[in-house]
Amino acid sequence: MEVDKSEWELLQRAIREWEHTGHLTAEKADELKKSVGFAGSERLQIAQYFFFIALFCTLLAFGAIFLDEKLLEKIKAYFSWSDLVIALITALLSVLWFWYIGKKRNQVSNTAYETYMVLGGLSVLTSLVYFCKEAAIDKTYTALLSLAALLLLIIARAFRSKALWIAAIGATIGWFGVFSNWLSNDNLFLGMNYPMRYTALGMLILAIALLQQQIKQVSFGQRITYVAGLILFFLGLWGISIFGNYSGLAEWQQVRQVHVLAYSLVFGIAAAISFYLGIRYKDELARDFGVLFLLINLYTRYFEYFWDSMNKGIFFLILAITFGFVGWLLERKRKAKPQT
Repeated sequence: MEVDKSEWELLQRAIREWEHTGHLTAEKADELKKSVGFAGSERLQIAQYFFFIALFCTLLAFGAIFLDEKLLEKIKAYFSWSDLVIALITALLSVLWFWYIGKKRNQVSNTAYETYMVLGGLSVLTSLVYFCKEAAIDKTYTALLSLAALLLLIIARAFRSKALWIAAIGATIGWFGVFSNWLSNDNLFLGMNYPMRYTALGMLILAIALLQQQIKQVSFGQRITYVAGLILFFLGLWGISIFGNYSGLAEWQQVRQVHVLAYSLVFGIAAAISFYLGIRYKDELARDFGVLFLLINLYTRYFEYFWDSMNKGIFFLILAITFGFVGWLLERKRKAKPQT
């Protein structure tokens, strides 16, 4: 039987576990291991590298062509095209492209499929940009980003494309930043500065990810949504722990850092809760994010409060003892748990 790399690793771990628990003899385990191989692993991996290179070059070409206003003006002048004509042409090309890739879905690898989806997504965005220019509704970019997020979300759902789902989330995050800045008063949106509002957005995306898991039609992108929510939530909390909820740098520079210490405690508690829940429910993402941002919180506080006063060696020794103790407790708990 030939499988891809991730499936091969999973099967190898399962066979080793069954051999360890006595469900398989050593001879049978060796026989099963030898019966599982890679499905053209070397050629498949090389092909994936080339697809990634092609995608990267395509993104560079897109940026060079469509972000260069002088080149675009030359193309428009040469063919005497208006913005609406370019928008209609790229929209038609997008429809034909997605129709063709949809028919070929089962004939290409996942990497190639996502690469083709990105190309189609770039064509859709190009069409959208020219429609907005023709309609003169691109003053604050809110309309462009909101329509981009909606279109990418619909296409990602229709073609079950994880790459376009990522793009849709990115467009949504960008739209929220522009929209909240447009409606902000003294750099505050509903009383929140940028770190605070993105923390709130991260919490909302995490809630959506939990709901998404229960909806079969969009469950394919649940993990992506979950990762995006965690990143936004913790990065926002990190920003709050440094800058508080002040409206600008001038106001923030007038207060002592100890005045935002409460935010640092909230940041640390959130990271610790994420770490605990990750272990409790075997959620590796929550566990790893909890550890990562707990460390980031500790290092940030060290540079804020103890860089000039505490010996560097003592600080890192305290960290080593603390995390070594936590690791010892976890290992002891694991060993004490009865084997099933």
